[in-house]
Amino acid sequence: MTDYTILQYLPLVSMGVWWSLAVYQVARDRFRTWTEMFFLGQCLFIGAYSFSDVLFFTAGRRSEAFVAALLSFSCLTLASVFVMLFGVVFYTRMRRILFVTILPALAVLPVLWVWLIPPDLTVGLWSLQCPIPAQDGTPQIGCPTLGPPWIGNWNQPLYLVWILLVFGYVLIGSVALYFTYREVARHTTKLRRRMQGLLVSALAAIVISVATNAFRGVFHVTFLPLFSSALALPGVVSWMALSPLSKERLSVAVRRWKAHGYSIKMALVLFHDGTLIGAETQPGEKVIDKDVFGATLDVIQNFMRTSFPALRGKWLQSIRVGDYTLVAERGRVTYLVLVIQGQETDQLRRQMRDAILEYESDNSAALARWRGVPTDAAGTDDLLLAILEGE
Repeated sequence: MTDYTILQYLPLVSMGVWWSLAVYQVARDRFRTWTEMFFLGQCLFIGAYSFSDVLFFTAGRRSEAFVAALLSFSCLTLASVFVMLFGVVFYTRMRRILFVTILPALAVLPVLWVWLIPPDLTVGLWSLQCPIPAQDGTPQIGCPTLGPPWIGNWNQPLYLVWILLVFGYVLIGSVALYFTYREVARHTTKLRRRMQGLLVSALAAIVISVATNAFRGVFHVTFLPLFSSALALPGVVSWMALSPLSKERLSVAVRRWKAHGYSIKMALVLFHDGTLIGAETQPGEKVIDKDVFGATLDVIQNFMRTSFPALRGKWLQSIRVGDYTLVAERGRVTYLVLVIQGQETDQLRRQMRDAILEYESDNSAALARWRGVPTDAAGTDDLLLAILEGE
């Protein structure tokens, strides 16, 4: 009898990699923009898929394996959706129409729970501890043991539809990441190599999963599918290519590339009560009364909160007029506000949030006893000039 213990628990490695990356993203405040939220969702559901596979492989009863298998399918379906959304939004930008692409996944999930596994679990699930089943998938008579690890004999037409759906999501996300890779490759060799590593590791995970499932399905080899285990490979590479662990991050290169789609005309820092701390304007732009501008923003925010009680505790994030957009990002007690011409991006908002939080950290004492005197805060001009220059 083959010992499957290591293979049964191997997906825990993938779970640890992806969930630890999710924890790190949250700890570093990387969940504010659409791109970051989609990547976080990808991490959480890939980790959940791996954990569900462990539950499925080690379940003591068929009924427990039934639930674990469906959880595994559900988590992988949702993970593929987030892979697609992350890839597309990372390459382009967030559009509300993208939420429509989630509908096929939401429609197929209840169908999986009802029809994927036959009602007779002795046909739908069989144990690798038993002899190889007959060609029709039914266990042989007189099987000495019925225990983990389990293998599924799914509803084949539904299983094919599910594979096509998940493959479609992953393919779209992968193509978008490839296009991103092409743009990043023009900026830095170091990041190009990391992106290549991410693409190669993802391809390796798919090849391993297809190979193990194909051998099991075609040749009836008693072997556990290894997709959830193989996903540890792109997870490890994601730590280097996508997370803030690296000083030279992929998101920075993408921001510099996308900066060609907008130009920053003006930058301001305001205290949360509307007091102007500092402002800078691009050379050649018309200079306006910055104090009046800051006070006007405060009036607009107060008006919205007063008129719509549901907005209390919220803040103004953007106002768009023609080609110009006012983009605001809030720290703990201050606001960084930009006036840009063109389309804002997630990467720009991340740069703004990182900058304002660092600024508040450097001026924590002055901001804690704020008296409305701009000179009490240090580094304001440096912050604004760096933003205007795109650094």
